Amino acid sequence: MSDPLPDPPASPGADPVDRARAEWAAVHPQLDTSPMAVSGRLRLAAAAVGRAADEVVREEELTRAEFDVLCALRRSRRPLTPTGVSAATLASGAATTKRLEHLTSRGLLERTPDPRDGRVSRLALTPGGTALVDRLLPSVLAAERRATAALDARAQEVLAAHLRTLLSAGG
Repeated sequence: MSDPLPDPPASPGADPVDRARAEWAAVHPQLDTSPMAVSGRLRLAAAAVGRAADEVVREEELTRAEFDVLCALRRSRRPLTPTGVSAATLASGAATTKRLEHLTSRGLLERTPDPRDGRVSRLALTPGGTALVDRLLPSVLAAERRATAALDARAQEVLAAHLRTLLSAGG
C-alpha cells in the first residue's frame, strides 16, 4: 500500500472552490479547472443566499419554491394558469402541480375554471395568501440583503450586470 499523497498547499484566504481546484490540480494537473472559479462560487453563493431566505419562509411552514409561487401570483396581479406559474417560477409542471396542491390546501390560493376553456384553471391568491406575501416579502428581502452585505452597492450592481450577461448568453 502506498502512502497517501499530501494535500495540496492551501493559499491564504482560500475558499472551498480554491481548495477543490488545488485538489484537482494534484489529481489531474492537465485539466483547466478555471470554469470552477465562477460556476462553483455561483452555486455556493446561491445556496448561501437561498438558506438565508429559506429560514424566513420556513417559519410559515413554506418552502422557498412555494413562496416563489405565491410571489409570482402576487406580482402578476391577475390570475395565472398553472403553465403560467411554471413559466414565472422556472419550475417543471410536476413540481408546480405539487406546490399548487399544497398552497390550495392551506387556503393561500384558489383555482377557478377558465371561462373560455373549462379544462384550464385560473389561479389567484386568496386574501390570506396576499397578506402572507405582503408580510413575508420584506423579511425575505432583508435576509437576502444581509446575505449579500459583503458587497457594497456598486459591487452588487456590477455583479448583477455580469450575471445578467451570463444568463442572457444561455450560461
